[in-house]
Amino acid sequence: MHHLLPLSTILPLILLPFTIASTLTLLLPAGLNPLPTSTHATLLTTNLTLNAPLRRSNSFSFANVPAGDYLCEVYSRDYFFSPMRVDVDAQKGIEVWRTYRGNEWGNKGERMGGSVDGKEEEVRIEVKTQGEKGYYEGRGGFSPLTLLKNPMILIAIFGMAMMVGMPYLLESMDPETRKEFEESQKSGPLAGVSAATNPMQNFDMAAWMAGSSKSEKSVSTGAEEGGGGKARRRG
Repeated sequence: MHHLLPLSTILPLILLPFTIASTLTLLLPAGLNPLPTSTHATLLTTNLTLNAPLRRSNSFSFANVPAGDYLCEVYSRDYFFSPMRVDVDAQKGIEVWRTYRGNEWGNKGERMGGSVDGKEEEVRIEVKTQGEKGYYEGRGGFSPLTLLKNPMILIAIFGMAMMVGMPYLLESMDPETRKEFEESQKSGPLAGVSAATNPMQNFDMAAWMAGSSKSEKSVSTGAEEGGGGKARRRG
């Protein structure tokens, strides 16, 4: 029984005559935090993907790359790296260009480096970082100023300011202006609404208490006079 080899294994063997002896080495910039072992670089083209693991020297090495145009990317858990375009030619050697996601493939960016006469045994390119990945959001401290961003707090503060400042504002008015303001408040559209919603607004508690006490005294006085008359008649 014959077993068929996968295409990813057969294709490099077919393209072996078109490979070049130069080695592409990608160097990580200095100052980065220690990267995990899962960090790796890839050279991607049609029907072919080459992978290079992270080495102890913080670099990636691709040896005997077949001729073609590749998209080079570095995958890391902690950092974003800029993608690159790698052109491999049997006569010109290796050329590396900066590229951007979403650009047309023929639109090359700045040249980052490559072979001079196509005879270099190794081409060393330093990759560019785009920033550090952040998986956690820092907890912000409490600030009283953040309360002012709440519209309900702003409405409450405005209402309290009007409640405290309105008496002083009325006292500073001249009598004619104050009289016009009071009349406008009584004849305004909100006057009937406030009276309907609060029927106890115009209730005079002092007058009610005074009237009740007078009626109670008149009733008690009449009862005493009636009782005294009956006693006198009996006598």
